Amino acid sequence: MNTFRVGSIQNPFKPEIPKAKLAFSEISIKYPARLNAMALDPSQIDVSEQGVYTPGEVIFSIDIYKDVSVALRNDNEIIVSETSPRHQLILHAVLLMQHALKIDDGFDIDVQTLDLRHCGLGSSSGLIASVAAAINELYGNPINKVDLVAYLAQNHGEEIDGDKNQLQHVQCIGGSAASGLVSGGMKVLASKSVPIAQMNIDISYSVLIGVPNDFSAPDAQKLMELEISNMSKFISTGDKYRDKIGYRVTHEMLPAMVKGDLRKASELIFDYRFDYGSIENCSFVYPQIVGIAKRIRHLYEDGTVDVLALSSVGPAFFAITQNPEETRSVFERNDLKIYEAKIVNDGYQVVNKI
Repeated sequence: MNTFRVGSIQNPFKPEIPKAKLAFSEISIKYPARLNAMALDPSQIDVSEQGVYTPGEVIFSIDIYKDVSVALRNDNEIIVSETSPRHQLILHAVLLMQHALKIDDGFDIDVQTLDLRHCGLGSSSGLIASVAAAINELYGNPINKVDLVAYLAQNHGEEIDGDKNQLQHVQCIGGSAASGLVSGGMKVLASKSVPIAQMNIDISYSVLIGVPNDFSAPDAQKLMELEISNMSKFISTGDKYRDKIGYRVTHEMLPAMVKGDLRKASELIFDYRFDYGSIENCSFVYPQIVGIAKRIRHLYEDGTVDVLALSSVGPAFFAITQNPEETRSVFERNDLKIYEAKIVNDGYQVVNKI
């Protein structure tokens, strides 16, 4: 369960790219969050010394944005605004991009966001990805966006409370980076964080996210300790279901995505979470999710929602629905704090450039 210094390169950027040349002096973007609906093979999330993970995943992109502004400085300093969250992750993103682009420019950086920390929405990986994407945009996007997804996933780390210089190695599959760098409201990633399918989702859908009101987020080190102690459960589920999941992705999910059928595309997600043991596996974060799952599963079974899942290892549940009122009522009865969002189909948005 290793830690490493902020900015350390675990897996160097290998693709050949054009020499980085500034396209703008300032850039501002809005970067969407991701919901991690499921893994394709949870056994492959077992901790790797190489930092490269191949479980695959299915994600949804939503408009809980990170508003990122990056401005070039006339020196080599990296100055992060006081109001930006988790400075060590922002600095890590900058140093990763300096390595990949072979630059030593300095930047003023500001990030504003609803920082839902360690509850399953990819807040850490999304923060790193958003800053990296803004810097890539500042130089005219010399790094291919699919290559950037993999690079960020393979050099991921998360903050350690009380330590500004070290990061905790945490498995990363690439969903948060893909949420902004790849189009489509629903996306499938496979192999080494490669997006292989995407589908636009009608914007009339509402996304409701429910986080237990009494949840207190532990830091990344504590979460990793808990996850490692429960890793045998993830391996067992992968061994039992990977072939079935692979078949169903190929013959159910992907064809439904081509047809734009959200409910059909999400049948496997529900089964994986509620019937293949995923929620029980993830209960190390917040044990009460098992009981919550039993009390809310009817929302999918009776057709109130078209997607229902835990996000990542939780404890946030989410529903994608055209009946938000009934969904909200059920979430509230289960003591979930609700955040409402919309699907994002177009990746990150550039809102200002100079």
